[in-house]
Amino acid sequence: MTSLFGNLPSLTAQEEQPPPPPANPPPEKRLKAHDGTAVATSGREGLSEGDDQVAAALSKIKQHIGSRGKFKKASGLLRQLLQDGNVEKAHGQLVFEVLAASLRQPSHGVDPELAREYIKLFTAASKLPELFSAREQAQLDVYGIWAVHRSQIATTDDSFVFNKVLGRIKESVHHLPEAGAEEDEALLAAKARLAEEAERPVEPEKPAEPTAPAEEAEADPFGLEALIAPKPKAKKSSVLWSSREILSMKRDALLDCVDTMKACYRQAWARTSVDMAIEDIWNHRARFCASQQQRIEDFRRFVREQRAIRRQGPSSKEQRRDTTAFEAARTSWSKASVSARGAVGGGGDHGSEVWLG
Repeated sequence: MTSLFGNLPSLTAQEEQPPPPPANPPPEKRLKAHDGTAVATSGREGLSEGDDQVAAALSKIKQHIGSRGKFKKASGLLRQLLQDGNVEKAHGQLVFEVLAASLRQPSHGVDPELAREYIKLFTAASKLPELFSAREQAQLDVYGIWAVHRSQIATTDDSFVFNKVLGRIKESVHHLPEAGAEEDEALLAAKARLAEEAERPVEPEKPAEPTAPAEEAEADPFGLEALIAPKPKAKKSSVLWSSREILSMKRDALLDCVDTMKACYRQAWARTSVDMAIEDIWNHRARFCASQQQRIEDFRRFVREQRAIRRQGPSSKEQRRDTTAFEAARTSWSKASVSARGAVGGGGDHGSEVWLG
């Protein structure tokens, strides 16, 4: 199946093959333990997020990339980190969260001012699949339908690119399994989570304030806090969907692409392709959820109405809209009553000679 991360091996194959050693391993760092002995640590394992400049930059980008006014700048910084090779496997989950934050409102992907930047961002992310887990890659495929395929449909004026994207969408539809009754529940749950994430403001993560040893001793002079079970911390809401939610949202993203196709129907070169794509989805409507059947029915009704209008021929308004200024002037001239001989010449007033100078 054609997708942003579709060329990857299966999850089982990834687990069987050990990861290759890095070409340039980072130098080992030695930290002192409490007893004074030196402990060797390699790479970023001994670093906190506050000490990791890349993680700090990603956290900062995550706070702003969901804002429409700040998206372009934040996306440019993220693309620079990805393309310069500064992001490592340890940053994979944080990069995924940043990409998810950029599409808290999927409608931003068809914004004319942001669409091309979304295409660049998710195309750059698709070139680094090793950063993400198998389920993260599957969810990024859904984001890719919104950010790449849907944006290309909305912005392109090239019939070749348009038909190529429509071919990928039809291929994705053909690989969908048939939807069951439980698929609707997963779809509603995923949509509710997406709406909740869109409404929730992104708050910067505050680093823990260091406590001096003397203050700790005063707060707990008898050392009883170590014997008391710590309070459970509030679990952060994960942006990672379940496998069933990913499949349901993929169906919805494909139908969103069809909605965007309808806006391209005013282009004569796109009409036949849109008709065929909608008919194909109608023929495979069993692969979509019960709550999505009405959308598919509306798409088919739209195609039938447009075909009926085309059979009636173009309206006078459409004819005038497609007429150039020269063609309109030529039509006006052809209706003008001009004599072949005119009142000029030997018996005339020589008006043409005066006008010509």
